[in-house]
Amino acid sequence: MKKTSIIALVLTAVLGGGSCNLFLEMPEVTGSVYLEDVFSTRKDAEGMLWRAYHRGLREGLPEGWAINHGTLASLSGEITRGYSWHAGYNLVVNGPTPTLDASGQFQGAPANFNENWEVIRACWIILANLDSCQELSDEMKEYMKGEAYGLIAYRYMGMFQRWGGVPIVRQANQMTDDLNFPRATAQETLDYTLELIAEAEKRLPDSWYDIEPGCGDKWEGRLTKGAALAMRARVLTFASRPLFNAPQSYPKEFGIDYNANEEFVWLGGYDQQRYQDAIDAHLALINWGASHGKHLIFTAGEGNRNSFEQAISDYGRGVSELNGPETILAFKIESDQQVYNNMTEGYNWSAYVDAGERSLRGVLTNFVRLYRDTEGGEIDWPVVGEAAPRPISDFAANIDKIEPRFRVDICVPGKFGRSNDGDARWNEGIWYMGSFTESEEIAASMSRATEGRSIGVPTKFYYKAGARRWFEFPLFRLAENYLHLAEAYNEIGQSSNALKYLNIIRNRAGLPSVEETDQAKLRELIVREKALEFFEENQRYYDVKHWKHPEIGTSILGGPMTEISFLRVGGENTMDALVSYWDAYSYTGYWHPKWFLEPFRQDEVNKGIIAQNPGY
Repeated sequence: MKKTSIIALVLTAVLGGGSCNLFLEMPEVTGSVYLEDVFSTRKDAEGMLWRAYHRGLREGLPEGWAINHGTLASLSGEITRGYSWHAGYNLVVNGPTPTLDASGQFQGAPANFNENWEVIRACWIILANLDSCQELSDEMKEYMKGEAYGLIAYRYMGMFQRWGGVPIVRQANQMTDDLNFPRATAQETLDYTLELIAEAEKRLPDSWYDIEPGCGDKWEGRLTKGAALAMRARVLTFASRPLFNAPQSYPKEFGIDYNANEEFVWLGGYDQQRYQDAIDAHLALINWGASHGKHLIFTAGEGNRNSFEQAISDYGRGVSELNGPETILAFKIESDQQVYNNMTEGYNWSAYVDAGERSLRGVLTNFVRLYRDTEGGEIDWPVVGEAAPRPISDFAANIDKIEPRFRVDICVPGKFGRSNDGDARWNEGIWYMGSFTESEEIAASMSRATEGRSIGVPTKFYYKAGARRWFEFPLFRLAENYLHLAEAYNEIGQSSNALKYLNIIRNRAGLPSVEETDQAKLRELIVREKALEFFEENQRYYDVKHWKHPEIGTSILGGPMTEISFLRVGGENTMDALVSYWDAYSYTGYWHPKWFLEPFRQDEVNKGIIAQNPGY
């Protein structure tokens, strides 16, 4: 009999507020166990799948894998860099490196390439052995196989956008097998990812609700056919973007020496059909959603514009509502049974949890400047080098006229936020809310008051959450597909269709429609809209690299980062206590074109099997 080692782990993930149905709960298993035993009972077979869910979907999140004690937003000019001992801080300051640091940790990327294979191997073990479980119906076995294929596809999708071409693994290999898998080209990796998605799609259900008599919403949140469609749409979008879809590879374009096969990091040339393929995939998901209760939350409806209050509610629900109609797939890990981990530290800024190490991750002025006023106009914020601080009345006026998403996304002193109206623990009770000083000398010199505090703190994902300390991170929500449709239609010269989908998101956000038809100017509008709609959702870090954004090295990943600071009298966060505000230089972020893709660990490269990415 074959043996496998399963690490002891108990996952507790509630599927809805206060629910006791834990579909990500794994039985406690230690040591070496027989595969036949694992797949002899439904509970143990499901437990292995739940662990694959937990390990597979947390990529890019601070939940024990990636940049612990921080989020990807610290890398992409959204929030500040955190404390100096955080991995994210080191990436912001020094950039990625393929070698281990002094403590033996890999600082090459927000996620370790090697850790993908644990999830992939577990899923192949499930696929190879699930049929032996007599306690599962044939129908449920097919659903679970679809989930396993989908989780492998999710990991390959992530590797494709991070590294380009990677080794292709089609089975759970044993130690006696040849494990020297060569690196595949980017095109081969894309094709394999699409193959896996197709295998998942044909097995997954449209909905898990009452899929077994009487189970109701017990299994809500597992992969569905819609999740497979969402993966196809996203991976095809990345395949269509300028990093991979270009007349020449980025090493050649930016003068980076690269002796390996260029097609590891490039799709071999530009092909406009890639944009059409992405369009077809996004439309397929939207159409599927229309028939299965998944849709954009938009009170006013297409062709109309939300009021300010409607926009607050619709956007807040869209990013925060548990199992909401806009969410295709979310990472479900937290519950009030486990009230503190790196997810709460990374995202919950309320006084319902201790401050921990969150207090140096405020929102950078670099990102704040992207928000517009309610009529779509620019807002006049201070800039570094002005003659004197501005009166706090100027700050109050800016907040009073800023667009609704800002009020959901960010809690600022004096004006607070709109995610949880009237809840002091989500407003004035957040002591680390902004960058304050009581020194008139510091204010007069317009020096930075407190590094990392900035204009305020994020409150996204907790709309009307109240005392709930956990949330469900949205991995796929439908607003993405609308903006990616706008992007792709613009790139093939169909500005009317691009404007249709762009304006749906703008109007939902309470902003007026735009009529711009110049391709370059419309591209800028779409890029800006994507940044705002998906603040803190782990998309900007990848987007700006695959767009080869012209400002990536000057104000996004790299370049000077600035922070709003406040002169405050006393310790209150009220408007009466604030005197003036200004913008101050904080630090300079790292950028080099080699960071378009991430490095493989050098100890893996040294084995002579995998070619390193360009520039490392």
